[in-house]
Parts: sequence; C-alpha cells; structure tokens
Amino acid sequence: VGTDRGTSRWFETSQADVDAHAATVGDSGWIHNDVERSAAGPYGGTLLQGSLMLANLARMARDLEWPTEGVLNRFHYGFDRVRFVHQVPTGSRIRGRFTVAEATARGEAGRDCLLRLPATIEAEFPDGCIEVAVVAEMLAYFVAER
Repeated sequence: VGTDRGTSRWFETSQADVDAHAATVGDSGWIHNDVERSAAGPYGGTLLQGSLMLANLARMARDLEWPTEGVLNRFHYGFDRVRFVHQVPTGSRIRGRFTVAEATARGEAGRDCLLRLPATIEAEFPDGCIEVAVVAEMLAYFVAER
C-alpha cells in the first residue's frame, strides 16, 4: 500500500484507432472523426476520445508485474473518480502510471484481494510535451487459488 506499481510502455495512437473506437462504442463526433473539420477547429486536428484512453488502462496495467503465486485470476473490477483533465491530439503517445492506495481482503476467508489503484494516463504530444490526460482510480480483483 502506498507503493508505486510502475509505468507502462508508451502506446501509439492513430486516427484508425479513434475511428474504430467510435464505431465500436458509438463515441463519435467531428472533433474525433472528421479530420478536415477538426483541422480547422480549435485544436488543429482530431482528439482521442476520453473513453478510448480509459479503455486502454487495462492494457497498460498488463505491462506491470503482478503477483502470480497463489493467484488463480486477476480481473478489472471497475473505476472510481474518473476525470479527463487534458485534451489529447490523435497521434500522441499515451502511457499509464499506477500506485497501490488500498488492499482489502475479500471473498472466502478473506483470501481474495481488491486493490484500489490510483492511475494516470500521460500523453506525449507531437511537440514532445508530456501532460497528464486522465486521472482515475482503477479497481483490480485478485482471486486466490482454492
């Protein structure tokens, strides 16, 4: 508890990612999917959807080392306190940073564990500047071997 779990590798983003996400979950809009209109808009191009960045947290968490001894399964349990704090231009790279804020015993005889993981998604913009784009509390549930 209170420990830094680490930082994921950088993930590239593309207009194809943004368009596929919009088609899959219905999170579309000209600021995300209309390249020509967005180029003339306030950000000079399309932006990543907040929901696309949030969906990538599970993939980013897989880059970290997690306990495996005595663990049957680990799964994403949900999010608390999600905030999208910075717009991210399509083509930026993103990565996740994770810490452990709380570990709570759960399940049969308290053998399972629920972790509360404050997480941030950082974006590296095309100009090289790095900004925090998303702040969230990710919940991970570890199921003990029976």
